[in-house]
Amino acid sequence: EKLARRAADVRRNRKDPTQMFAGAMGLAIILEMEHHYQEAEPLYREAIELRMKENGPEHPHTLNAIYRLALVLFDEGRYGEAEPLARSAFETRRRVLGPEHPDTLYSMNLLGDILAREGRYPEAEDLLRSNIELARREFGPGDRDTAMMTYDLACATLGNSREPDHRGKALALLREAVDHGVTGTDTTSIEQDPALKELRGDPKFEALVAETHHLPAASQQGK
Repeated sequence: EKLARRAADVRRNRKDPTQMFAGAMGLAIILEMEHHYQEAEPLYREAIELRMKENGPEHPHTLNAIYRLALVLFDEGRYGEAEPLARSAFETRRRVLGPEHPDTLYSMNLLGDILAREGRYPEAEDLLRSNIELARREFGPGDRDTAMMTYDLACATLGNSREPDHRGKALALLREAVDHGVTGTDTTSIEQDPALKELRGDPKFEALVAETHHLPAASQQGK
């Protein structure tokens, strides 16, 4: 990280916006991966400003910086701030890159996760269900990213208590995700995930938890 900070400082001291952007983004990503979200946030904002000036709001680099800032805010629990950024990244990527482009799918999934955390479960479930159908075609049903998106859909489905048999549907989705190696999110295990608290004590859920103990730890999807 120290080397990355030094390289970023060198790039920011140059007048070339491309080098400045690369320095800000490179360091921000490292800080994000190490969960230093407060430090990553201003760097992503700097990167967005640089790309907006140079390339406009629809350039892939601009959209990536916006998406990653939304992800950092999401990880900090700042869902109200994250939502408009995630929605902007998703809608612009869908229009510019197409509805089945991987970057569009990642943005769509993040927006669905944010809506679920805000308690807007029916809206979140609809969005994530549409996303998983596209992901299965684009990545394949057994792909790691598809499996993580299936896990996210399970969490939203469980929260949508007005849906008939929401617990059974959530368990079926979790079964699919675990079968493809998912043990939880990048920050918590399936047994500790607060989004799945309702299932604790359910024999089917406890059986899934037991299976995850024999699997490698989950890694973050391709965000």
